Amino acid sequence: MRSSDIDTAGIQKGYYGDSPIGSIHMTDANRVASEPGSEMAGAYRATYDWTSMEPSTAVIETVADATGREPLALATLYDFIDSDALDSLFRSSDGEVSVSFTYAEHEVTVHSDGEVAVLPVFSGQDPGQ
Repeated sequence: MRSSDIDTAGIQKGYYGDSPIGSIHMTDANRVASEPGSEMAGAYRATYDWTSMEPSTAVIETVADATGREPLALATLYDFIDSDALDSLFRSSDGEVSVSFTYAEHEVTVHSDGEVAVLPVFSGQDPGQ
């Protein structure tokens, strides 16, 4: 994160690739951190506390943040993955677990440590374009 990514109100600016997508209020009690990924074009990551946020809700919020869309404008998560099973898996897991799936034209990976990583799915295009 660059120092220019924080405005005077302490709000971190969100990015989709190199394009700004709006602001992310870092005071959200359920979100620990949120930042654009640096290793891959368009990557976006957010970290949550699974004791206060269901993974399925975190997926929707993170994809919405990454794409600059409203959560209700996204496809229903349950059409892509059983959201109840996703939540149950991370509620009952004591070890390292990760689940990856495609949702809203993005590859989503949910980790047991609270991280949700989102990467656009590029269909035959150079991801740098």
